[in-house]
Amino acid sequence: MESRIAKFISVIMHPMFMITWGMLVMFNLNAYFVRILPTNFKWSIILLVVGNTILLPTILLWIMAKRNIISSLQIPIREERTWPFLIYAIFYASTYYLMIKLELPRLYYMFIAGGLATIIIATAINFFWKVSIHMIGIGGVTGGFLALSYRSLINEPVLIIVLLLLSGMVGFARLKSNTHSPAQVYVGYLIGVVVVGSLFLF
Repeated sequence: MESRIAKFISVIMHPMFMITWGMLVMFNLNAYFVRILPTNFKWSIILLVVGNTILLPTILLWIMAKRNIISSLQIPIREERTWPFLIYAIFYASTYYLMIKLELPRLYYMFIAGGLATIIIATAINFFWKVSIHMIGIGGVTGGFLALSYRSLINEPVLIIVLLLLSGMVGFARLKSNTHSPAQVYVGYLIGVVVVGSLFLF
């Protein structure tokens, strides 16, 4: 039963979904930087993020899996991760560029910048060690909202508590699936929180 729960958590909290989850949460906050954007514009941004950070990378990874370049879409083997990581980095960079062109407030593309920064760091680490990108993802979202709260741009203590609980659940899922060691889980989370949190702070 626990293994099934762990697998479910790993799927719905997959790193490719984290920027979309983060943007959806942001668009539902009661904050000035949310209210200034028309609803239709918000949905356009979500569609851009979903297309560039979920759909298109997934199609390419599926092709790679069919050609046996990677063993599965979960990319469990460290040596197989370099090219998928670089693919994600390219799509994150293009999304970041497009969002800047939309002249959005800086806060909106910080999640994209954070995703790009952390995937570059994960790629570098991957040459010698396997870090948990699930934990980098949830850590990045948590770090972003912690920074917004610290800057008093949002007042959402319940959201912070929920994100911390989700972080614990994702960590449990990765350890339960025997995919990562505790060190890989903790380091991944720390990278996400620190890198994305720092971008939102500065």
